[in-house]
Amino acid sequence: MVKGPRRLSFLDVFCLGLNAIVGSGIFLFPGQLAALAGPASALAFLACAGLLCTIALCYAELGAMFHENGASYVYAREAFGDSVGYAVGFVAWSTAVLSGAAVASVLAAHLGYFHPALGSEVVKKAAASAGIALFGLLNYRGVKPGAWAVDVLTVAKLIPLMIFVLCGLAFVDFERYTPFYGGQADFGYAMFLALWPLQGFEVAPIPAGETDDPQRDLPRAVVGSLLFAAVIYAAVQIVAVGTFPGLSLSLERPLADAAQSFMGPWGGVLMAGAGIISMTGFIAGESLGAPRYLSALSARSLRSLRLAEEHPEFGTPHRAILTTTGATMVLVAFLDFRHLIDLSNLAVVSQYMACCLALCVLRVRRPAAPRPYRVPCAWLVAPAGCLISFWLMTRVRLEELGWVGLVLAAGFMIKLLVDRPESRHADPSHA
Repeated sequence: MVKGPRRLSFLDVFCLGLNAIVGSGIFLFPGQLAALAGPASALAFLACAGLLCTIALCYAELGAMFHENGASYVYAREAFGDSVGYAVGFVAWSTAVLSGAAVASVLAAHLGYFHPALGSEVVKKAAASAGIALFGLLNYRGVKPGAWAVDVLTVAKLIPLMIFVLCGLAFVDFERYTPFYGGQADFGYAMFLALWPLQGFEVAPIPAGETDDPQRDLPRAVVGSLLFAAVIYAAVQIVAVGTFPGLSLSLERPLADAAQSFMGPWGGVLMAGAGIISMTGFIAGESLGAPRYLSALSARSLRSLRLAEEHPEFGTPHRAILTTTGATMVLVAFLDFRHLIDLSNLAVVSQYMACCLALCVLRVRRPAAPRPYRVPCAWLVAPAGCLISFWLMTRVRLEELGWVGLVLAAGFMIKLLVDRPESRHADPSHA
């Protein structure tokens, strides 16, 4: 594998995973988690991350094993065939597009913190669309410019969180931690909601085909980004609970409100700005990762759309980038962030289930395949990941299950319309 400045380093893929995790959730969910579990809400992050580690380890082994773009799609395809792989890949791409549009649309709540006019519907749509278009153009011109943007925004979003924790520790009132299991005492649902802020580690292996050393870098990036984010989240939640008695009632800007309570107006401005940077970074990461799902899908399906073609000068899947950017901008006009949470969770957990099952199947079918990283106690870890994924699925309402079904139906309808029989027959690898 040729290494060079146009490929991704360990720092790039680590920041890609961390950036995908530290998105909008930590700026929006502390209030809801405090209402559900009180001070124990900090443990919800750590407990959820502990469960997700079983899944992250499966991603680590498969990410080191397969050196092409697509992550969950590739693993499901290799284990279960093209049809299952296509279903997983299309849901993964759709979820990435929906999430990017949803996070872009919720920027209005934080823009409005600085001036009411910035929270108007027109400004909201214009700012979201401009940001999506900007990062689409950046990724169109090369994977490294897109990765550099993610690296910078990842660091930029972590600094205010560190300031919040370090400054807030001096103002913590320990009496606010009793009773420890407070709020509605619904720790199980708090763990489920913690999945939204913690998901994203599965993004790190998506550009495996454009990574310098995927065998070494991807396992460390997947597991490391999850654990790093979980520790930061727990610290933020501990400070927010201990400093701001009205946290459980603050649902739109809980961290900005908490920071203002002990740092004054500049603290609120700092965290509101951090929320904007964080969500901007999330959009940057989705702009880099989501098109790689689509280009990987098109290498085996949707061939007539030619979405897997690389730009002759920039070496990027430019058609997939344009399609993803356009779809995200269209959805900005119609999307409601809060209604998307359970839908996105279910779609992501479906990928987790597919990944854990794929590891079990490939251990049996391809026992001699090169595995630069092997999950320790795989026959305990992978089934545990499957059970955890199933448990998380049971927390989703039937309405969201129906929406995922509609996404899948739309995906296969598109495949039926554009995937010509002659192109399928021309591909000897098609199953």
